[in-house]
Amino acid sequence: MSCGKPDIIVGIDNGISGALVALSAHHGLVIDKMLMPTRPSGKSRECNALTLCRWLETFESSRIAVCLETPSKHSPGLLALCSMWDCYGAIRGVLESCGIQHARIAPQTWQAAILGKVTKGETKAAARAKAAEIWLDEQWAKTKAHQAALIDAALIAEFYRRKFI
Repeated sequence: MSCGKPDIIVGIDNGISGALVALSAHHGLVIDKMLMPTRPSGKSRECNALTLCRWLETFESSRIAVCLETPSKHSPGLLALCSMWDCYGAIRGVLESCGIQHARIAPQTWQAAILGKVTKGETKAAARAKAAEIWLDEQWAKTKAHQAALIDAALIAEFYRRKFI
């Protein structure tokens, strides 16, 4: 259970293709990161809440806070929208049951605060540039999709660190 000022901030880029990044609340350094844990569910995938819980437990000796990106209410497809909200519910369930302090943040809010004004469609490039500026030597991932999710999760955590620490 977390209380008081956190030592570790976890940013969560919500969704099946999302990610989690843990930062030092004091220095903003990346401590650990992982892609959203998933498991098969019929013909698709769903969030693996048990793996998520176990990863969060690795920080048990530290006070942690989590900043979770809220899902959109609009999506090009109904299945993607349902999947994102299902993942969000699983994450919230883990956080609530573990008593982990958490804040929920809309993508537009953290992007405006961290990236500034960005032309529509350019947020991923702006996020990559900002991450390279903040974490000079960090190696995010081999694929662009994984890199984007990890960077977003790190920037979500950095947003929380700057705003609340």
